[in-house]
Amino acid sequence: MTNLNYIERIPVLLPEKKILARLKYNIHKTEMDEETRSRILGIMNRGFAACEPQGVWLRVQIEQIGDETVLLEGGHSIKSGSVADLLRGSRAAALMGVTVGPAIVELALQAVNSGDGASALVYDAVGSETAEAAIDWLNMYIAQQIKRRGENLTRMRFSAGYGDFMLENQGLFFELLGLEKLGVSITDRYIFIPEKTVTAIAGVESGG
Repeated sequence: MTNLNYIERIPVLLPEKKILARLKYNIHKTEMDEETRSRILGIMNRGFAACEPQGVWLRVQIEQIGDETVLLEGGHSIKSGSVADLLRGSRAAALMGVTVGPAIVELALQAVNSGDGASALVYDAVGSETAEAAIDWLNMYIAQQIKRRGENLTRMRFSAGYGDFMLENQGLFFELLGLEKLGVSITDRYIFIPEKTVTAIAGVESGG
């Protein structure tokens, strides 16, 4: 199995538009006075400053693909028809994971405890969208790396907890990606701590 590839700092920008969309602000329809916009942007920036996006990825050979099961090297298996379909034309899989750290979650909790629910919602949205931006960046980075080997990454990727790719598969990501080295732990219900942690799998296909 190929060695883990850690990235200590993922260079993402504040995903302002996506944060506003998550907060149900439609930039084309929702009118926002300058004072409100300035206040929300200030909270966003404080939250974003607390985020420390870092990640890790791993290339794993695919041994066998069935209708609803994928067998990876090392005897690891994934039960998911969606993932099996995604990887059917692939020789290997790319497992990836990112976290933005615990500070943004702590900021949101502090806001709740102080009775500032509005700020807590903004901090939560900042954490979620920054993590998504980080996994997008890592996905593109992996695609660039494997392209040098004459391979392509599948356009789609799947994260555990969506469709038939059950949340329990987060245990596999935690183990294979060594997420504890990024300060991440996992509960007995397969929830990552800190919660703003995202994992995904994509296929590695022969170039052509």
